Amino acid sequence: MLSLLLAFGVAACGAGDAPSPDEAVASAQSAVTDEVLEGLASIPGLTGVSEKPSNIPGTRFFVLQFEQPIDHDAPNGPRFTQKIALLHRSFGAPTSLLTGGYAVNTKKVIENEATAMLQANQLYVEHRYYGDSVPSGPQYEHLDIEQSAGDHHRIVQAFRPVYTGRWISGGTSKGGMTSIYHRYYYPDDVDGTIAYVSPSTYSASDPRYVKFIRNVGNAALRAKLIAYQRELLIRREQLVPMMEAKVAQWGLTFDVVGADRAFEFGALEASFFFWQLCPVTMCEPLLPAPDASDEELVDFYVNWIGAPFNYDDETINVHYGPYFYQSATQLGHPRFDEAPLMDLLRYPGQDIAANLTPVPVTIPFSHGLMAKIEAKTRAHGERMLFIYGENDPWSTNKFEGKAKNDAFQFVVPGGAHNVRIADLPEEDRLHALSRIFAWADVPFDPALARTAAPLAPEAYEDEAPGPFSRLPPR
Repeated sequence: MLSLLLAFGVAACGAGDAPSPDEAVASAQSAVTDEVLEGLASIPGLTGVSEKPSNIPGTRFFVLQFEQPIDHDAPNGPRFTQKIALLHRSFGAPTSLLTGGYAVNTKKVIENEATAMLQANQLYVEHRYYGDSVPSGPQYEHLDIEQSAGDHHRIVQAFRPVYTGRWISGGTSKGGMTSIYHRYYYPDDVDGTIAYVSPSTYSASDPRYVKFIRNVGNAALRAKLIAYQRELLIRREQLVPMMEAKVAQWGLTFDVVGADRAFEFGALEASFFFWQLCPVTMCEPLLPAPDASDEELVDFYVNWIGAPFNYDDETINVHYGPYFYQSATQLGHPRFDEAPLMDLLRYPGQDIAANLTPVPVTIPFSHGLMAKIEAKTRAHGERMLFIYGENDPWSTNKFEGKAKNDAFQFVVPGGAHNVRIADLPEEDRLHALSRIFAWADVPFDPALARTAAPLAPEAYEDEAPGPFSRLPPR
């Protein structure tokens, strides 16, 4: 125990000169009285602990390294380390298991809504094959939802004997999807789940998204968006170089997809991005008319809907390449509405996930898997909340629950992809909070509900270049 705590104590020192042997021994002796480090030292599979400052009163912030099998079907085979950001309050408090769908930001303390409202601990887990949690060997060979669920199952098994309060899992968008898949394979691991804006997509080109885009909002605004998309494509010869110049300030290039094709994909998806990212009251007045200047057209394209940041080389090779691979093989991907733009398209049918991966997709899509998970979740998923925004295209295909299973779906009227429980109508908000507090075994006073659920920083991945952080899945 002393030698392990010594290793933790040195890791917590961070960068700089290594302590002298006498200082290290003194630090280790002091650390023996540190109940938090002692508790962490007892967790099997934990191979690294580094403490960083926390600006949240009453908490400590650690970056952990947890050993995982690359293949859970071969537990004694090769291993990799998975990064976890731990926000610690007390071992007896509830624990929020935040299942990240991508890389995890450990440069700053991030506290999600459930963690803040419950005054809970938080384990924010980086998804395998993203960020620093990348197994060696053939790329993406073991990147699938069952292997990911196995990662979270092992983490729960290892940490729950130490963090003894109730456990609530959840995440946003792909992170929420990940929490649902974890419950599908391991329904009893946690005491409740909150999945925000998490779709169920049936195919590698799901046509239901087209139907949603053709009916969301009002007809006048939809017509304005189509007119804007068409004008982008009509003026593509002068707008593509302008797009390239704007993103060059962040060092971004389009060698994988090609600038012209990337621009067309962004124009095709512009209506999708608009409804996903932009509050209508803010963005509708900013939407350029067909007679707007080139600068106005491209400024909205880059700075308001962030279109080009989905197809640049850094996105594909670093940030979201594994996501596109997962979309092409299991998670599914939207089909985009080409019909109003068909006469202006040079690459029809090419805006699919398989064309946005850093490695070729060589396995077929798992047809039926998502529908099976959705059906089982609807019929048998217990103690689950599904939160959606009415205008968000990712709410096209919502997960549902049954009241008899203490599982519920809530929709924020007019909401986009960044909705939270705090945004729900009052009756729905109080209902959702009452269930979360009950699952966490924390007293709930409706009269104090406003202060019980403070807004907290978004639990998104490391910021990507550009004026907007990309809001996953796209």
